[in-house]
Amino acid sequence: MIEYLKTFLEALSMKPKTKFVGVVFGIVLLCLKPFLIQYNMNWFYNKFSWIIILITLFFAASLTIEVIIEVCEWSKNKYNRWKAERDYEKYILGLSDKKLAIVKKFYANEYHQGYLRENDTNVIELVNMDVIMELNNEIIVRESQVEDINDPEFLFVLHPSALQVIEKNSKKFN
Repeated sequence: MIEYLKTFLEALSMKPKTKFVGVVFGIVLLCLKPFLIQYNMNWFYNKFSWIIILITLFFAASLTIEVIIEVCEWSKNKYNRWKAERDYEKYILGLSDKKLAIVKKFYANEYHQGYLRENDTNVIELVNMDVIMELNNEIIVRESQVEDINDPEFLFVLHPSALQVIEKNSKKFN
C-alpha cells in the first residue's frame, strides 16, 4: 500500500512536459481502440482500458491544476508589479518642498545629477525610495572647500525609473 502511495506522489512531482506526454499517450491509445481491435488487441483493451482512462484523467487533472496555479502566480506577480509601479509614481508625483526642489534641480541638469550632502534626511529618504542614487566615486576635497568636513557633498544622480516617471509627467517638474 505504501509503495502505491510513493508511486502516486512521484507521479505528482513529474515535470509538466512528462504529464502532457502521458495525457497525449493515453488519448492516443484510447483513440486507436477501433483500429487495434482488428489486430486481435481486444484482450488488451478489455483488461487495461479502465487503467488507461484513470491514468489519463489523473495526468490531465494534475496538469490542469498546475497550469491554473502558474496562471494565478503570474497574474499575482503582474498585479504586484503594477501596484508597486503605481505607488512609486504616486510617491514621485506627491513630492513636496525640499525633496521636490532636489528632483527638479536634478531634472533640469543636462546629466540629471547634482551634489548633495549625504546625511540630509531628505536625501536619505529619496535614496531609500530609489528616486536618486549615489555614485560610488571617491571624491577627494580640501578642507577649505568644504563647509562641514563631517558631511561633505557627494555626487547623486536621478534613478532611471524615476526619470521615466518624471519625463512622463514633465509638466510638474519644469
